[in-house]
Amino acid sequence: MIWQLFRWTWRLDGPLFVGTSPAGVLNRCRPYIPARTIWGAVTAELARVEADDDKRYVQVGDELRKQARFSYLYPAEFVDRDWFAWLPEYREREGLVWVREGGGSVHADRRFRRRLLWTRPATAIDPDNDAALDGSLRETECVQPHWRREGDSPGGPVGMVGYVFIRESKNIAERLRALRTLFVGGDTRYGLGCIVRVAMEPAKALFGATVDLDREQPCVITDRTLAHALASNGAPMCGAQEAIGGWDMTKPRVGRRIHGPVWTPGSRIPAGDRSPHFQIDEHGIWRLEERHASKPLSNRASSS
Repeated sequence: MIWQLFRWTWRLDGPLFVGTSPAGVLNRCRPYIPARTIWGAVTAELARVEADDDKRYVQVGDELRKQARFSYLYPAEFVDRDWFAWLPEYREREGLVWVREGGGSVHADRRFRRRLLWTRPATAIDPDNDAALDGSLRETECVQPHWRREGDSPGGPVGMVGYVFIRESKNIAERLRALRTLFVGGDTRYGLGCIVRVAMEPAKALFGATVDLDREQPCVITDRTLAHALASNGAPMCGAQEAIGGWDMTKPRVGRRIHGPVWTPGSRIPAGDRSPHFQIDEHGIWRLEERHASKPLSNRASSS
C-alpha cells in the first residue's frame, strides 16, 4: 500500500467565503472547498507553526504536493451523533441536486444554497466625504456557521467533511494531526474562513466510493465526480463545465494556472461504463484514466 486514507471533519467557526464567478454586484460563493484551497491553507498553517526564523512556504507546499492528496470538503450536518456530508449530483430532468450521506434527504441546488448561504452587504467609502462611493455597493455570499431552518431561524452547526491521502512511512500524518485550526478562503484577515478540526480517522472508502491506494497516484472508482475533473478523449459525461484558474505564488515569477473546461463536482459518467477510474493529481483535480475515455462527448453537457 502506497497511500493511507483519512476522513477528516471540520466545523465552521465563522462565515466562509470561497469565491467563484460573480453575478452582477453579487460575489458568489462555492458551497464546498476545493482541494487547492485546502492545500494553500494547510501549507500556510504548517509553515507558521513549524517556523523558526523563516517561514518556509515553498518547501512545505512542495512537500505536501508530493506526499499528500486532498479531496474537496463538502458541507456536513450533525445528525444522530455523526457528521453527514451533502454531496452534489447531476440527475436527468432534475439538474444539480444535493444528496446527504446515508440516503433519504435530497435538495435541489437552489433550496440547498438557501439553507447554507447568506449574503453580506458592503460598500467602499469615498475618503473625500466619508460617504458610500458611487457604484460600489455589493453583496458577498458566505457559507454561514449554522444551517438555516424554515422560517430563516438558525439550525445546527455547519461542518466540512473530506478526505486526505498520505504516503506511507512519512511524517505528514502526524503533522496534519497537530493542526486544530485552519483559515480557508478569502478575507481571512477580516475574520472569515476559520474552521476547527473535529475528527481525523482512518478510512477505507471516499464518500462510499472504492479507492485504490496501491498506485503512484491515488485512484477513486466511481461514476460521479466529487471534484473538478478532466475527461480526455471526449469521454461521455452528464453535468456542467467551467474554467478554473489560479496563481502560483511559489515561484520567483508569479505564474497563472488555468484548467478548463473541466467538469464540475457532481457530474456523472453514464451507466454504460461500469468502473470509471479517476486519478487525483497534486492539485486535487480528478483525471479520468485513458482506458475509460473512448466514447464521444455526451450532448447532455451544459456550460456554466
